[in-house]
Amino acid sequence: MSELDLPMLLAIAASLLGVGACFGIAVFNRHLRAEQARSTQLQKELELVRQSISGLTAGAVGMDRRMQRLETREKVLSERQETYEIQQSDEQPYGHAIRLVQQGAAVSRLVDELELSESEAELIVRLHGQRNSA
Repeated sequence: MSELDLPMLLAIAASLLGVGACFGIAVFNRHLRAEQARSTQLQKELELVRQSISGLTAGAVGMDRRMQRLETREKVLSERQETYEIQQSDEQPYGHAIRLVQQGAAVSRLVDELELSESEAELIVRLHGQRNSA
């Protein structure tokens, strides 16, 4: 090998190393840009997920409030119904007794059929019975 060949070989080797390094840097830059684009896309998707979760949370809070109002209303209505049923059960024998007396029933029928006391039956007959116009 001659002396010129060695420097030339070194220059060629250095050039090849430079080209390889440039190629490696270009590949790395391309990979880096792709990763940055992917990262940006993932950040956008993450923000959409956050917004969706925020919307779902707000909806759940609203639904919880509506459920609480419905439960409160149901409780009030249930109490009203219970009160009404108690009133109806308390009034039912007397209402039925009044209708029977208006149809001409006697004290004994009220006592036997409706299990009213004799004094209750007599009072109902006096208040609601047929009046004789003499």
